[in-house]
Amino acid sequence: RSAHAVLTQCSRSAHAVLTVPRPRPTSLQVQTSPRPSMPREIITVQVGQCGNQIGHEFWKQLCLEHAIMPDGTIQEFGRAPIGDRKDVFFYQADDDHYVPRSVMIDLEPRVIDGILKSEQRNLFNPENVLLSKTGGGAGNIWASGYRQGAEREEELFDILDREADNSDSL
Repeated sequence: RSAHAVLTQCSRSAHAVLTVPRPRPTSLQVQTSPRPSMPREIITVQVGQCGNQIGHEFWKQLCLEHAIMPDGTIQEFGRAPIGDRKDVFFYQADDDHYVPRSVMIDLEPRVIDGILKSEQRNLFNPENVLLSKTGGGAGNIWASGYRQGAEREEELFDILDREADNSDSL
């Protein structure tokens, strides 16, 4: 298989990861040109209750690994340029504040509100949060979720376009 998709289904949402293995040359193949550079920046899109809960834990772990405090500032020992690739998942704001390249989407605001009231409340860009205007969610009614999603589609693509425009190599 050329690609392997892992899908973890949670109550009202899904979190999907797609991995594409690199082709390996066989003994008969000769590689004459260098491989194109791999993308250097990743935008995460967290959707629904499960996607946002998993995403929140993901960002907490990334902050620990890259010496980034919950408010987005970097710890002193994390400033040494030892090949740390913070720029893959974070962009650096003007004030030495690291901000995740993350978009959070949910029709029911409970989980995202919890993230925005947590210790990491100053870490995320509030412009990258997309919530239902009514705040009531879809109530496990597929048609309601489909309609509400369609109403917010343009706003979602504007957020994604803005994040992509601010990236050098997605």
